[in-house]
Amino acid sequence: MSRSEGGVLSVWAHPDDEAICAAGTLALCAQRGEPVSVICATRGEWGPISDSSLASRETLGSVRERELHDACSALGIREPVFLDLPDGGVTHSSLHDALRTLVVCIRTERPRVLLGFGPEGLYGHQDHIAIWQLAVDARRAAADDTIETPGLAAYKVPRHFFAVWTGQQVRKLFETLAAAGTPGQLWKLTPEHFVLTEQDVSARVDVRSVLAQKLRAIRAHRTQLAADHVLSLIDDAAAQRVLNIERFRCADGLSGDPLIS
Repeated sequence: MSRSEGGVLSVWAHPDDEAICAAGTLALCAQRGEPVSVICATRGEWGPISDSSLASRETLGSVRERELHDACSALGIREPVFLDLPDGGVTHSSLHDALRTLVVCIRTERPRVLLGFGPEGLYGHQDHIAIWQLAVDARRAAADDTIETPGLAAYKVPRHFFAVWTGQQVRKLFETLAAAGTPGQLWKLTPEHFVLTEQDVSARVDVRSVLAQKLRAIRAHRTQLAADHVLSLIDDAAAQRVLNIERFRCADGLSGDPLIS
């Protein structure tokens, strides 16, 4: 990574997390000329395979790596960086090397905002929760001047935002598609898996102006979107109604949103 100042550093567990959680916000920040980085802990090698012609169990990790590169290109952001942690085993892995890598990234990039998962892991996914903790620990460690990284000074990221999907949001997504005659599924998740409510949201980002980019980024992750998946079925008009807002919480309980903080 090249030395820069400001911008957004986002940290995720799997390829496609960035698109599902924050694609529009990342695209808007890039559109304003800010450096925007995606750090991905794993290559998602144990994820679903929507079509056997796209990947096998042996090739899925490398295919999903390419999909993430394509998604980042669609959003106009930097090429992703991988931490090389095992998919499905992040909580059982030694995170020491990954923590140091992330501290170096933070001290090199010196971003104004860190984006990623919250403690609920979006819907309780253990890898998501582990990467939330990793990001929290890295933000703290990067600000600690007793932790040395040669040539890089300590730096505290001013703001850390957690991406949120609410049960109400997921229910509206299902209802919108059902009303259009195209009911679908969301990786077999139900609205009840998403424990946060609209009252938990502290920042909402309107991403309608970059929705086309957001949809391209989501659809770049072809291996993850079966034919009956809601994000495969949704058309542009429905997306304008149900994917037009991205929701966040601030880790520090402060006001503001990722675009202006």
